[in-house]
Amino acid sequence: MTGAAIPSRWQVDILVYEDEYSYPVLLLQPGRADDHRQLRRLLGRAGLAAPSTWEWERGFWPLAAGCEVTVTECPAGVTVHVGEHTLRVGFRFEAPPQPWLAAARRQQQVLFVLLPPRPHPAGDALIIDDVSRLVRPAERTGCLAGTIPLGDH
Repeated sequence: MTGAAIPSRWQVDILVYEDEYSYPVLLLQPGRADDHRQLRRLLGRAGLAAPSTWEWERGFWPLAAGCEVTVTECPAGVTVHVGEHTLRVGFRFEAPPQPWLAAARRQQQVLFVLLPPRPHPAGDALIIDDVSRLVRPAERTGCLAGTIPLGDH
């Protein structure tokens, strides 16, 4: 959030529906339960919600009208703006992956998923390396998801 670093893991991914529609995904997994609760409240007020299995399988996610995503090239990063707060992930030494950027520009939005903190044997890896595993209800426990429009911040 603005001015404060939250220990967390980030990941970008691409979901493909019906072999033709690609959605850019931005995953955030806070390292601490308190941070997850705080972000869940903040993002829930902005319109993100826990998707049902039916919604997740069909790509029907709520629109987070209170949020906006911006992509910067120098320094390279992706920022989620939530009211007066910002959540930013930077990409060391390189820009966000081109296929991800192309999908974001084509869809004019990004699917943002907040994951609950979970221990992981590898210190810097996300517990869910493949976002398609979120189709299982047990994998979505504690998650919030929603599409966030691209902006010009």
